[in-house]
Amino acid sequence: MSLEGKKQTLLNNKYRYLSWILGFLFFVGPFAFLTTLVYFAIGNISSPDLHTICLRMPLDWVFSGRIYNLLGSPVMTGFTIIVLLIALFAGPLFCGWLCPVGSVSEAISRVLPIPKKFKLHIRDTNVTRSLRYGFLKGFILVSILVGIGYAGVSGICCRYYPSSVLQNLVNGLLTQPSALDYWHTGAILVLLFWSLIGGIFTFGGRGWCILFCPLGAASGLIHTIGARLGFYRTIKNEKYCKECGSCLDVCPMWAIGVGGSIERTLCINCKECVKKCPAHALNVVWGKVKKS
Repeated sequence: MSLEGKKQTLLNNKYRYLSWILGFLFFVGPFAFLTTLVYFAIGNISSPDLHTICLRMPLDWVFSGRIYNLLGSPVMTGFTIIVLLIALFAGPLFCGWLCPVGSVSEAISRVLPIPKKFKLHIRDTNVTRSLRYGFLKGFILVSILVGIGYAGVSGICCRYYPSSVLQNLVNGLLTQPSALDYWHTGAILVLLFWSLIGGIFTFGGRGWCILFCPLGAASGLIHTIGARLGFYRTIKNEKYCKECGSCLDVCPMWAIGVGGSIERTLCINCKECVKKCPAHALNVVWGKVKKS
């Protein structure tokens, strides 16, 4: 993409990119403004950070049968429920507009001028969907093993999750240099797959979100249900589509197939395709749409 094209993309999607900054400030310590406000409201004097709203652990507790942990961590549980409810009515907006893990890797991918030919991009949405929900099944299996007493795998999810890596990087750079001692084999592997392979060398920069994030996968399933009920979703008007492929070239979640169909379980309603389509064939709608 030319410099002028990148500038136009930035202008067209400026509100989404600004929301990435807000998401970082809302949830990542030492800022964590939104979680700090929540802590203040409930009388918790602790200093929140990205771990405070780990949106993976409540899913782990559900599948492992440790339901009691949900009540013991009301802020974490509440955030997860809110994210999934938003996914039902408005799509995975947290994933596409606020999540620091996804926005950082996507931003890195967009900023660094790596030619497309060196970036991984699966065009077949059936393959991408199968990989995504295959990894979700693996996550559920690990949780079940923990629930039935195989404690040896209990730390795998925390050791191999980018939110821990991101938070410790921020802590080490801004407030607590000793946090950089956090690095171990698992953390280095996560950094490699999240920011390098899944970020810089993946088209759209959301390799981790597409393949490994359990909350993203769950949000995609719930969004599919919401879309069928007529809630907020991205649709294509076949009448106006010129099959130019512009939408395929900008979708960070590989949610648009070669024929232009939208794979609902991958779509995050980021509106990148809507802004890019020269024929205005893509729109985000609510309610039933009359076929023309």
